[in-house]
Amino acid sequence: MEPLEVVVDGGIDDAVALAVLRGAGVPIRQVVATEGSLALPITARTTARFLASIGAGGVPVRLGARRGLGGPYPTDRDPFHGADGFGGFGGDLAGAALPVSALARLEGPVFVSSAMTVVAQALHRGDPVTSVLWMGGAVAVGGNMTAAAEFNAWMDPTAADEVLTSACPVSMVPLDVTMSCRWSRDDLAALAALGPAGELLSRAAGALCERDGIFVPHDAVTAIALIEPARFSWRERHVRCEREGLVAHGATVVDRRRHAPPPNATVAEACDPREIRAAIFAAIAELAG
Repeated sequence: MEPLEVVVDGGIDDAVALAVLRGAGVPIRQVVATEGSLALPITARTTARFLASIGAGGVPVRLGARRGLGGPYPTDRDPFHGADGFGGFGGDLAGAALPVSALARLEGPVFVSSAMTVVAQALHRGDPVTSVLWMGGAVAVGGNMTAAAEFNAWMDPTAADEVLTSACPVSMVPLDVTMSCRWSRDDLAALAALGPAGELLSRAAGALCERDGIFVPHDAVTAIALIEPARFSWRERHVRCEREGLVAHGATVVDRRRHAPPPNATVAEACDPREIRAAIFAAIAELAG
């Protein structure tokens, strides 16, 4: 497999995705930390420390964008994953130096579990990006940040729309699919039994499960879509992201009409949550040696 560029925003589901990619043996060229529910220094530090915790401390962590293409990132962000980006269990992570090097270039396939800012910037520079797999957007379920917008699209709709309408092949795993893969406390107990990485992730995800009653591993589901795409059903669709809407800012508009414009994205439409859970667990179990 060609080395992968990975772009994350420092959340707990990003960490689960990194563990899946590492456990599955996916070669990672670099990890780019961007702003998400927390500011860039926190997301970058948490990402570097988590990678060190799973034996991937040698993977370079670069600093991504501090603002969106259309202006500053929204300020009314909920620190959904805790003040440390790891459910309050950041103290359990291994030590690692704070990343200081800014992203200079993306090349080859890119896995994105964040806003699309750095991908759009890479395309502006003419970087040789060959494909993008994005956890982002929604088709019919509405949003999780607003009634219309999924968080990663809402963070930088301009970037999302530019990437979607570029010539670069884009695949999208929307909330409609990831939200079907909800984990309970029993699932997190099974995760903890997989070894040190599973135990670490279970504690962090447990904080969200205690608060919300469930934990949804959005980005890990997308990691399985990268590794085993045949586990998903896919459909070619025409997709845009609303850049300026008063009430639909950041909404992804997936045209499902028979007379829609030509498709510009491959959209995941369904999966078997039990199969995806098993695939995630199998990859994380590999980290235990």
